[in-house]
Amino acid sequence: MSSVRGGRKEGTPSDTRSLQGDNPHSIDSPPQPFHRTLVPLAVVFLLAYLILFLGMSREPIVYDEGLVLTAAMRVAAGQVPHRDFYANYGPAQFYILAGLFKAFGESLFVERLYDLFVKALTVTSVYAILLAYCRKSVAAITAVAAMLWIISVNNLTGTPVIPVSLLNLLGMALVLPVFWRKPSATRMFFAGAIAGLAALFRYDTGIALLGIQTCVVAVGIFLWKAEKNPRAFLSAFLPCLVAFAAVTVPFALYYLSVAPLHSIVYDIVLYPARYYHRGRNLPFPGITLRAFENIEIYLLLGIIVVALYVAVADRFKVREDHASTPGNISGERQWRGFLFSFAVLALAMYFKGFVRISLLHLYLCIIPSLLLVAVLFEHRFTLPRILRFSTMVLVWLAALAVTSSTLHEIRRLQVYHFSVPEGFVESIRGTAPDMEAAWCKTSNPLTRDFCFLADDDRIQAIDFIDSHTAPGQRLYVGLPHHDRIFSNDNLMYFAAQRLPATMWSHFDPGLQNSYEIQAQMIRELQAAAPPYIVLDAEWDQAREPNDSAISSGVTLLDDYIHKTYRPATSFGLLSIYERIPSSSH
Repeated sequence: MSSVRGGRKEGTPSDTRSLQGDNPHSIDSPPQPFHRTLVPLAVVFLLAYLILFLGMSREPIVYDEGLVLTAAMRVAAGQVPHRDFYANYGPAQFYILAGLFKAFGESLFVERLYDLFVKALTVTSVYAILLAYCRKSVAAITAVAAMLWIISVNNLTGTPVIPVSLLNLLGMALVLPVFWRKPSATRMFFAGAIAGLAALFRYDTGIALLGIQTCVVAVGIFLWKAEKNPRAFLSAFLPCLVAFAAVTVPFALYYLSVAPLHSIVYDIVLYPARYYHRGRNLPFPGITLRAFENIEIYLLLGIIVVALYVAVADRFKVREDHASTPGNISGERQWRGFLFSFAVLALAMYFKGFVRISLLHLYLCIIPSLLLVAVLFEHRFTLPRILRFSTMVLVWLAALAVTSSTLHEIRRLQVYHFSVPEGFVESIRGTAPDMEAAWCKTSNPLTRDFCFLADDDRIQAIDFIDSHTAPGQRLYVGLPHHDRIFSNDNLMYFAAQRLPATMWSHFDPGLQNSYEIQAQMIRELQAAAPPYIVLDAEWDQAREPNDSAISSGVTLLDDYIHKTYRPATSFGLLSIYERIPSSSH
């Protein structure tokens, strides 16, 4: 009778590595003293924080990071997401940053320290979770790989994707005992609470995490030797569902008390359903020597398929013959259940990034895939020869992909002088370029506490807006042509500490190039009457194979701008217009 073990007797010393026998950190092992558990994890966290800080880019991200910073500024001013400004994220990241800014001051450095804190926790969680399934060396190497991927996707800095990645790991780790014993109600309650918290960062991924937990608990119940019935499932899962509701429902009720339901439905459901795929879809990228890291996009599917196959072979069952022991059976269920759970998580997150397919958008899949590779590698000797070979191929390709991606990011930081170590060296030696040195001596949210480097044109535009407008005046940062939307500058609002003059400051294809939205923006610009506006042409030549490259033919907003504003000055691709004094438009 064959099995995933290739037909050998299971539980024999020649082909198994019992989780209890070989792993000192087994889930069923006696608990370690608190200090012996905490100290190694604290060391991992501190090392990860330091390395991630040194690998951080000094470049502020104009679009993704900028829109989160501006949204935090807006909620600090009393505005409500969806009601007062367009947002396709949940509110948690905005309010956390707003609270941090209130406590420590409006500073990009404050946001980055918080971002690094979450990233370091993610690396530590990877290490801690794997300790129960792998040797320390394997867990440590996987944590390093996670850290390198985090450095490679610096453009995700500050976005809700970062905390969601951490919550995904924690939420799945809590439900894993369902494969070998009934998890405690407390454990399941915390698992549901984490899914609810994830939903407050990103509605889609939080709900997906709850769905994945439901699937995992159902499969775990089915594999129990007894109580394979709906009552057993409800008994195990009900605390999770109650906790999810306890976290999300109060926020939903509060939102409905201050804002109409249609606003959030439009931002999160109606607009994406109609325009997101058309306006943001990308084809699968090619793999070249210069972009070898793109192999990870295809490798992820291979990792998920192999992990699922190994997990479901024999339906997680170990044959209970004379050579099997209860400890081996429990160990099998543990690591195979682990593979199933994190493979389902990775698959769901892969589909989340499927429309806009790139390493950046597959980050939520990449992190759990690292755990899958680690556990497959740890238990490779229990697999048939073909699966053992496949596992080693996956390990080596994954290592090459993360190495290629990290080297490219390091090279980019060096070329554009965004490296943190280089910044320290220039500061000590006094060799920074004149404009950079002068910029770092100014006091604004990008330079306070730590100097982040916007490009020269944006530096001059920020200084101009700061010196020519008052803090209470509104600002509009748009495009030279609003009939075609790809991206826009969201950073300047935060950098200049000027609230947007319109709720539609975050641009997306199908929104600001539509007649209805442009008409609303004109009414808002008339009411706010910003004395200056900035038109950013840096994305004029950006063309993707989707609807973002197509003009809507709507020039209503452009016509209004040219009737109401006149050119004042320009800095490279950034043009600043001033409101015509006699304008009554």
